Amino acid sequence: MTGRLGAAGAVRAVLFDLDGVLIDSYHAWFAVVNDAARSFGSPEVTLERFQSVWGQGIGADVRNLYPGRTHRDVEEAYERAMAQQTDTIMVNPESAATLDDLKALGLARACVTNTQIGLARTVLTASGLLSRFESIQGMAPDRREKPAPDLLLAALEALRVAPRDALMVGDSRYDEGAAEAAKVRFLHYDMREGGSLKAALTLALNARA
Repeated sequence: MTGRLGAAGAVRAVLFDLDGVLIDSYHAWFAVVNDAARSFGSPEVTLERFQSVWGQGIGADVRNLYPGRTHRDVEEAYERAMAQQTDTIMVNPESAATLDDLKALGLARACVTNTQIGLARTVLTASGLLSRFESIQGMAPDRREKPAPDLLLAALEALRVAPRDALMVGDSRYDEGAAEAAKVRFLHYDMREGGSLKAALTLALNARA
């Protein structure tokens, strides 16, 4: 779809998941979790196992993939490994233009991701998207991962937007669960399915107009 997004209606802010929506770092993360496993002397994470836990967040990775390791151990291992994988991350070709169009409509933009905040900022910087958000919310010690609503509620508080006036765009059951818990309308979008992010958002925004 070309051109700008449609009318915004009652929506005042759009919250985006990172992986699977704005970027595709699936293969980068598969390499990262196995690099961490090797550094810990843990068993290799098979593709089947990785698929079953993809998107769950670092806290769940600690419990399920690296028993006996601390959250900080895994976070540091991920940061080291991801620094070598940024060139393998695929950016949705519509991400920048879509975020710019939302700004032109006067809508606030937030990124809410189960990735730890420092690493999320690194990935967004490498993807050229960091400056296009008014709020970036990632994992920190005092927060629960999606599907808990913590990240979404933190973004809404930072943006001063009520849940009823926001739209969450995500690709996973974790995103949908978090939106439901935060009482935010949810739009399913997965860039790996080949659809247009801009077209999906246009339909959602027009539905609220």
